[in-house]
Amino acid sequence: MWSNRRRIVSLLGSTIVALSAGSTYVFSSYAPQVQERLHLSGMELNVLGVASNLGLYISGPLWGRFVDKNGPKGAILSGAVCTLLGYGLLSVTYSQRWVDVPLLLLALYMLLTGIGNQAALCGAINVQAKSWGGNNRGTAMAIVLSTFGLSAFMYSTVSRVFFDGNVGGYLAALAIGSSISFVIGSLMLRVVPPDEHALQEEWEGFDSAHDNADEESERPRPRRMRSSSELSGSAEAFSRENRDQTSSEDPFGEDTPYRNEVTGFALLQEVDFLLLFSLLGLISGAGLVLINNVGVITYALWDSAHRELAERSLEVLVKKDKLQQIQATQVSLISIGNASGRIIIGLLSDFIVSSTQDSSSRTILLILVALLALFSQVLAAWPDTITNVHRLLYVSGTTGLMYGTLFGLCPVLVFEWFGMDGFSQNWGWMSWGPVLAGNVFNLLFGYVYDSHVSSKSHSHTCHLGEECYRSVFVMTSLGCVLALIIAVVLVMRRANGVYARVQRALYGVFHGAFAYRPVLN
Repeated sequence: MWSNRRRIVSLLGSTIVALSAGSTYVFSSYAPQVQERLHLSGMELNVLGVASNLGLYISGPLWGRFVDKNGPKGAILSGAVCTLLGYGLLSVTYSQRWVDVPLLLLALYMLLTGIGNQAALCGAINVQAKSWGGNNRGTAMAIVLSTFGLSAFMYSTVSRVFFDGNVGGYLAALAIGSSISFVIGSLMLRVVPPDEHALQEEWEGFDSAHDNADEESERPRPRRMRSSSELSGSAEAFSRENRDQTSSEDPFGEDTPYRNEVTGFALLQEVDFLLLFSLLGLISGAGLVLINNVGVITYALWDSAHRELAERSLEVLVKKDKLQQIQATQVSLISIGNASGRIIIGLLSDFIVSSTQDSSSRTILLILVALLALFSQVLAAWPDTITNVHRLLYVSGTTGLMYGTLFGLCPVLVFEWFGMDGFSQNWGWMSWGPVLAGNVFNLLFGYVYDSHVSSKSHSHTCHLGEECYRSVFVMTSLGCVLALIIAVVLVMRRANGVYARVQRALYGVFHGAFAYRPVLN
């Protein structure tokens, strides 16, 4: 009973940390104003967004290794310092109108915010991954990740209610609010390992998955009970044992998933890691285009509608002084979708695992995530569809939902596929996927947007509405098609029995088609 209460207090601490660790995603709520005040081009503004993402994702392996070796609190407190410096310095620069500050220095400010947020998130999620058994782990991690996604909603609401038109004060609130949340949350954190009974059930679930796969090929396998000390200390031996038990008598070579401990550069030899890395990069990169640029997109759509109404001598529907509120609303909707997606996918994946008694079955949800991503990107890319700020809400909502489901599911898969000991470091390496694809897509957005800006414009503003950026979403849609293909491959490789059933079906079709049939007179 005591351990359960302590585990819940720790979960609350992780949610407090995560609620500020997602502040990276509020960039769009102040980006257009920073661009205008500091005289930045579209490409320069995207460099700042990319720097923030770089800090968030590229520091993942380093913070992950640190947390795995030293625990979560040191990382979270370091994150408090980094966010205080990053947002604080940007606030001063904006408020004092220091237009001559080098772009590299502005990018450093944003890099610090991303590094700090990643440090805090690594600590928060690590504690929960190691504190819950298999039937509850997905839900616990989803709660933390959903509050991480909800961070943008909280801060964009703060912007809309308390700092309307005061971006400098808003940035100061981000600096102080993030650092205080990290400190308070860290005081509540503690790893409370699952009890022996929960561990036994989880590992029996892995054994049961193997037994079910063997029944399909009519090969019974003896099971043995494992103590909790055995389970925590012999993962590598367990995986070798299950490899050896895969009989050569199976003509289809079914490769059932097994518990394994893989970390560091050994991950590069894991095909499933590379596939999941690619899928995560393609889908998250597509999402980051909107997350980082929804403020600019909102302004472009508003400006186009404003000019069209002005030409017809009609009243402007949305005044410019309310534009910051519209931008905050878009960011809020992305955040709500993000948070909802994380909690929904966590609950759904745990329900599937509980129903099937097979942890590999949650892999099937990758197809759902990829389909949702494809829908959101095609919606933004379709001509003459998203032509005003109100229709943009549909894209913001679906993009947030697909981003949340992606990041609610993938950490659990990394934990279950590659082990507990190096989980934070492994997830850190996986986080490089968004760095690569996200940076490419975001810089492409900046290039495409700038290419539509008139050379006579001193405000670096495109006046062509959706045509300022729509071609970028055509590219992200193609990326999501590739991600969907990868998702299908991963399901066939990882979900128990799927690969074997497909092989048997194909074998039956081709064997039936080409089998020798004697002609009967």
